[in-house]
Amino acid sequence: MKTDINFRQIVIILWRKIWLIILIMILFGAAAFSYSYWLVTPLYSASASMYVYNQQNRTDSSITSSDLTTSQKLVSTYIVVLKSNSVLDKVSRELNYKYSAEQIRKMLSASSMDGTEAFEIKVINKDPEVARSIANTIAYTAPQEIIRVVKAGAVEVIDYASLPQKPTYPNIKLNTAIGAFAGLVAAILISLLIAMADTTVHTEEDLTEVFEIPVLGVIPKLVEGSKGVR
Repeated sequence: MKTDINFRQIVIILWRKIWLIILIMILFGAAAFSYSYWLVTPLYSASASMYVYNQQNRTDSSITSSDLTTSQKLVSTYIVVLKSNSVLDKVSRELNYKYSAEQIRKMLSASSMDGTEAFEIKVINKDPEVARSIANTIAYTAPQEIIRVVKAGAVEVIDYASLPQKPTYPNIKLNTAIGAFAGLVAAILISLLIAMADTTVHTEEDLTEVFEIPVLGVIPKLVEGSKGVR
């Protein structure tokens, strides 16, 4: 059995199996595409953004670095309150109790926007209309509830959520590419394993590499019907 294969031999092996490698890549990519397109439920993401002030009634239009730092620190607190039952229960009530606070929490995510004093809320649902409705209800309801609980700073809506036009999950192109790459890796490994397990002597070099002895003679391949061959 061959246990040592150099780079040149690897290239030759892969070139000889190029048809198999391409076929496996296509099959894996097609399988990933089919799974993502037909079997995975698409999910839509609706986003709304809010801005945090460090004062409830700001009279001075100038903003100091201290104001920005305080606002950025308040963002984390506001996000925690945003996901609390006190806020989400009111959101559920505004939605006529179609979704409970716990169900809304599972669909909701919130994070600071690039470390600034603004933050974004995202709602993910299989229905784009539902995702937008919940996101906008949170954006409408949350500011008053957040200030009521925290009693510091202020928050205002920057943008309400618009209707998502395309699903954010699954990413069919990415999944197909990953499937094709996985097929490529699998095909290369299979080709190399088959080559290493092949004990057949194909060329003169196979003998010299395995046994490290000189070849005294080679019997030519004779084709029946050739001149001088019966």
